[in-house]
Amino acid sequence: MASPTHIGGPQKPLIHNAGKLVAMAASTGAALVSIVSFLYSYGVIGKSASHQTIGNLGAAWVGLRPLADTAYSIGDTIHLAATITDKSGALLVGAQPTWVSENPRVAVVLADGSVIAEGPGSTTISVAVANLIARSRIVVRQTVISVDVVGVANDTTPVVAEGERKPLRAIPRDARNHPVIGLTPQWRLDDTSVATIDTLGAVTGTMAGRTIATATVNGVSGRTPLTVVATAAELTTVAGGSQRALAGGLLPQAVVVRVTSRRARPVEGVLVKFRLTDGQGSLEPSSAITDADGRVRTVWTLGDLPGRQTLFATVERIDSALAIGAEAEPVGANTRLTVLTEHASGAAGHELTDTIAIRVSDSTGRALADVPVSWVALDGGRSTALDARSDSLGEARARWTLGPKAGTQRLRAQVGSGHGKGAVPPATVRATAQAGAAVGLVVVSGDAQRGAAGEPLAKALVLRVVDSAGNGVADAELELSPSEGTVPDTSIHTDSLGIARIHWTLGHAAGDHSLAVHLDGMNRLLKMTAVARPAAPANLSFDDAAGDSRNTHARGKHLVALVTDAYGNPVPDARLSFSTRSGNVTPSRAVSDAKGRVKVSWTLGGKPGDQSLLGSVQGTDVRGSFVVPGAGTPLHTPAKAASAKGSSTKMSKKRS
Repeated sequence: MASPTHIGGPQKPLIHNAGKLVAMAASTGAALVSIVSFLYSYGVIGKSASHQTIGNLGAAWVGLRPLADTAYSIGDTIHLAATITDKSGALLVGAQPTWVSENPRVAVVLADGSVIAEGPGSTTISVAVANLIARSRIVVRQTVISVDVVGVANDTTPVVAEGERKPLRAIPRDARNHPVIGLTPQWRLDDTSVATIDTLGAVTGTMAGRTIATATVNGVSGRTPLTVVATAAELTTVAGGSQRALAGGLLPQAVVVRVTSRRARPVEGVLVKFRLTDGQGSLEPSSAITDADGRVRTVWTLGDLPGRQTLFATVERIDSALAIGAEAEPVGANTRLTVLTEHASGAAGHELTDTIAIRVSDSTGRALADVPVSWVALDGGRSTALDARSDSLGEARARWTLGPKAGTQRLRAQVGSGHGKGAVPPATVRATAQAGAAVGLVVVSGDAQRGAAGEPLAKALVLRVVDSAGNGVADAELELSPSEGTVPDTSIHTDSLGIARIHWTLGHAAGDHSLAVHLDGMNRLLKMTAVARPAAPANLSFDDAAGDSRNTHARGKHLVALVTDAYGNPVPDARLSFSTRSGNVTPSRAVSDAKGRVKVSWTLGGKPGDQSLLGSVQGTDVRGSFVVPGAGTPLHTPAKAASAKGSSTKMSKKRS
């Protein structure tokens, strides 16, 4: 019978202690049986007849009790009793049996027959006296009394980070607190919102909090508290990023960073370290512990060298560092700008062939690299920076597209922000914008004038040759073709502003005149017009009115007075006066019509001989007369018809 004995170990529940007491009692009983057998064998008790044989001599039979027994804990002791008799059945005194365990890993046997459980399984215990052997079957079958739940490092209060996976171990134990091997536990968490656990006992943290992990083995459960902590997963800039200050100056705002977990919760109590590249200023403090909101802050004084500077923030659990940039503005008093592109020129509205370049240096001439440079075209053009920052030589370049207006244009280069008391003054680059190819003609003035035939127009015709942007094109050649009149030259050139002036002398014929202007590159001619009115009156003539007879005996004449200029053009609106020495004339004053004519009725006088009608153009020296010869002959006196004639004269110099 098994006799488990419990030695030491923590107190267990009452039912466990009761089991141990029963095991101890059984073990004690077996020990008593062995002692009694020993005393009997050596004649201390029993009949005196049994004391006839001593030692192993004469042994005829060996018996072993119990024939089978079971231990339920590692370390339990089972006491076996061997009985040795001679041929007569009498107990041998002083026999020395030999004990052997077939599988010592399951149980070992001592010289007194005590069997101690070493591991689960079964074994056979043999006792031998001379050539006599007896056997007992011993089984070690551990019974789970308790279950310990621990972490990978045997920690009894395991901690798991959010998003982290850690295994838990369940250790079932027997009554003597030895681990029971080969049993599979069943796992459970009280709060699965905090963490999850799989069938192998691996816990994955979900969110910060606490829960209880339970492992059950053969109906016996063990528990342990499990803590899920929010760990640093991300480091972000809260404030103070992308600031600027003068080189060597203090940034206006503290740099604030925040540590958060995988679920974007603030992580408190994390050490954040700050560092700078050599020569890029100083920090205060250089490290700090996050507060309840996961934040830390530091104050940054920039280094003396202008350009970009970088602060790095690191946290132990986060692989990459957080980079925070700041701009160290160049100090105006210690910065020099040199324009490297001079005498630039190009077509207005087009990009210059050459790039525009400046050089940035300090007062000692040392090139300042990595300094921001911005470009602004001031006169309607546009610029494109090829280098947003100065290169290792301190140089920066840009492409410049000139504005559409011809003339001087400006491009401003600004180093740094250009704001603040110590800002660097901008540099200005100038270029000459030239007009492009001539594409059009514009009439400025002088079109549709009116002038006297054969005379120059009062105003010159003014034209402007323009490019596609409306700029005047200098030295453009124009071909002139007047329909009437003359021009000084049929080929003229525009001036520096693209202006051409044409002096046009009208032709001799009154009426509409035109002047065609041709520009190379234009398919259509530009047509300008003028109206030539008749010149000043130069001639006055008379003629019979249509249907009137020149009968010399007639007492009345119907005449037409015609006023013309030097070129034979009828002159309208000329004021005429008529007179005669014999008879009368109607009207004595009149104005010529649109065709330069005035109709006159002349009643001849009775005086014999030639009679004359005189006419004059008022305000001029133009005169004219009409003579009727022999007009005084009586009507009843037969006579030959007198011939009538008219003439005109001009007292001034004849017009050419």
